[in-house]
Amino acid sequence: MRIALTTDSFVEGQGGVSTAVATLARALRQRGHQVVVYSAADPCHAHSDLDVIGLWALRLERFPGGRAPVDPARLVRELLHFRPDVIHNHSMSVMGVQALAAARVLGIPILATCHVYLAGFLNYAPLSLEGRPMAEKAAWRYTVAFFNRFPYVTTPSKVMQQKLLSAGLRAPSAIVSNGVDTSLFHPRPSFTHPLSPTVLHVGRLGYEKRVDVVLRAFARLAPAFPRARLIVAGDGPQAGFLRAQAMRLGVAHRVLFVGHVPRSRLPVLYRQADLFVTASPIETQGLVVLEAMASGLPAVGVNALALPELIRPGENGILVPAGDDLALSQAMACLLQSQALRQEAGTASRQLALQHNLPSVAERYEAIYLELCRQAQPSWLSYLPPTQRPALAWKAVRAQALALQGAGHERALSSTRSVDRSVRKAFGPIVKWLQNRLLVHWG
Repeated sequence: MRIALTTDSFVEGQGGVSTAVATLARALRQRGHQVVVYSAADPCHAHSDLDVIGLWALRLERFPGGRAPVDPARLVRELLHFRPDVIHNHSMSVMGVQALAAARVLGIPILATCHVYLAGFLNYAPLSLEGRPMAEKAAWRYTVAFFNRFPYVTTPSKVMQQKLLSAGLRAPSAIVSNGVDTSLFHPRPSFTHPLSPTVLHVGRLGYEKRVDVVLRAFARLAPAFPRARLIVAGDGPQAGFLRAQAMRLGVAHRVLFVGHVPRSRLPVLYRQADLFVTASPIETQGLVVLEAMASGLPAVGVNALALPELIRPGENGILVPAGDDLALSQAMACLLQSQALRQEAGTASRQLALQHNLPSVAERYEAIYLELCRQAQPSWLSYLPPTQRPALAWKAVRAQALALQGAGHERALSSTRSVDRSVRKAFGPIVKWLQNRLLVHWG
């Protein structure tokens, strides 16, 4: 199959959506499919092993790495050139709108995946809307209104599907994990000495990830574990604030901020750790948690959104209330003080992660793609009268061009005008018709 993946920003290693798209693209390609990613243009695309079409985009300064592709004409041209069997959209903003419009115009089956818990990102609005109930309701209304325009929707976790259904999602939906490369992320052969354990946090350093809670929790347990250290991998708008917080808490010498880590080096980083921790309450699945689990690490996280689907108390980790740094420190201490318990939980993590292996994810999406292709609706252009269809109109234009080529110097000007009149006559009604259809569907 030829598969088009659309997303707003595609910079591997920056954000869970980019990671999920890249992982899916490679898994589908390994199964023999042709895959092209359409996203905001970025210099890093030149070095990617994937086929990426970069579109002109606006930069969203409030959101880290935020891009808004606004090049619908080129998107349509590129899709016409690639001729995909299906479009899989991973955006819930402007790129998603353009992908949906292009799919309807061109008659290409389309589905969308909901990756983002929008209500958790209200602080990135021009004026922060965090903690305002009306803003959260508006975020959910927008989310379901957007996804209800797609013929099929997937989510990476059961809780996200339930929340979408509760908020009013009417489109058919399914739960499909983002998956994890269990051959790339795997356990190390042995464990470190229990007296010098390493706690690891991986993720964007943004307010929504609540890394400040992790630092406070680590500072609480530091006196009892004088040789323990915390590694914080990732970058973001709160990097400076978090470094200053570590200084204020008196643990800066034991907290290592390593910044952005290339994806190729992440597996080694996971294998150097003894325990993974996250305080993020907005995970729609938690890709870094899956990677840590595949690497054989026990996990400590918060009892919020999708994390309870991955971290199972009594099996592979411990869950605590969101924002409770005392409970988080106690959970970490419980695992740090027992190497045997960490080994047992780490083994369980690996087994649970294997249930999210990429071949199974790709196979599930293959079945969805094929079903959508069977139910494909005709292109909007097919509703045009035959005399106004682009193929016939283009034949008329080409005939005039050939006449111009064979004409003498005296007829050149009149032939040029004739071609112009033909173009306007043939394509004018098409443009008007499309404008009317867009008003009907998006008005």
